[in-house]
Amino acid sequence: MSTYLIPIQVAMIVFPIIAFCLTLPYAIYQYYKYGAIPILRTLIIFSFIYYLINAYFMTILPLPSVESVAKMTSPTMKLTPFYSVPQIIKASPFVWNQPSTYISTLLEPNMRVILFNILLTVPFGIYLRYYFQLSFKKTIFFTFLLSLSFELIQLSALFGIYPRPYRLFEIDDLITNTLGGMLGYAICPLFAHFLPTREKLDSIAYEQGQKVSKPRKFFAFLIDALFIFILIMILHLLKVPYHISYFGITILFYILLPFMHNGQTPGKIMTKIVLENPSGTKKYQYLIHYLPLYFLIIPTPYYFYQFLKLSNQLSPLLCYGSIIILIIIFFLTTCQFILSFFSSSHMWFDYYSHLTHVSAITQIPNLPQTPEL
Repeated sequence: MSTYLIPIQVAMIVFPIIAFCLTLPYAIYQYYKYGAIPILRTLIIFSFIYYLINAYFMTILPLPSVESVAKMTSPTMKLTPFYSVPQIIKASPFVWNQPSTYISTLLEPNMRVILFNILLTVPFGIYLRYYFQLSFKKTIFFTFLLSLSFELIQLSALFGIYPRPYRLFEIDDLITNTLGGMLGYAICPLFAHFLPTREKLDSIAYEQGQKVSKPRKFFAFLIDALFIFILIMILHLLKVPYHISYFGITILFYILLPFMHNGQTPGKIMTKIVLENPSGTKKYQYLIHYLPLYFLIIPTPYYFYQFLKLSNQLSPLLCYGSIIILIIIFFLTTCQFILSFFSSSHMWFDYYSHLTHVSAITQIPNLPQTPEL
């Protein structure tokens, strides 16, 4: 039993890193598709990744030493189907009309290996039917491929790390693993009864995506900021001054692009947000919305520095007065931005532009069909 506990303990340590790396692209895709990250759906994917990590670790670990593997002379493959059945019958004390022999038969080493191989892929069959909505035939096929990947990794001597395979490639393992996936498919309704259907999960995600939340708008702004930063760094490598690249990028992607694309910037396109006026949107309203943010608020540090440089050439009263006004506007805008997360208030330039953030998700994506046998 300790042989099986070691992979679980290792997976508990490695899982958070692997899960984050694998689910981050999925979460970004879900955010783009629905405008929200459904919590339950993400937890299901997390649990699926956790299961796969354990499954692979159980077929690979514990790792023997290279020296001990080099001394092995046993066969590397056993290609006879049901080879272990005669051994189980011969070694087990099973008598069909004596129930007292049932438990001892199940505890027989060869029988435990078979039961483990079956149970190993039962969750896989459940996931394929419940979440991925696959048919019975496809579940058999993909479970077989999963089992085949286990065996091929073992046959490859762990991708050539060892001089020879340290575990046996067995046809019986393919059969019992595939049987486990079939069993998981069969008992899936018992578990699915306590969980929302896939259609319900998609419906919940769609409903969440219809609302443009404050975090969603902030995420769009972060994408825009990252987009500007990356382009400025690229242009800087081409010897383009920072201020020229910033204002050039801003005019191109935050003035011209919104004019042609329903007020959307790169960040709003990624998060599927559009700017609209319920009474009818005018092009100039996009200017009122974006000019204060990208040409006044964000470049405030640049203006501050320039006015300090010009204070020796121009009127100090004009320069320092402009600096004070800029600082006041920047401070009040920052405070309003922070307070907007805790209230229903909007930014001051939204009031003047009369634009509202509306979700661009107009219909729920196509759902997978209910699987059939």
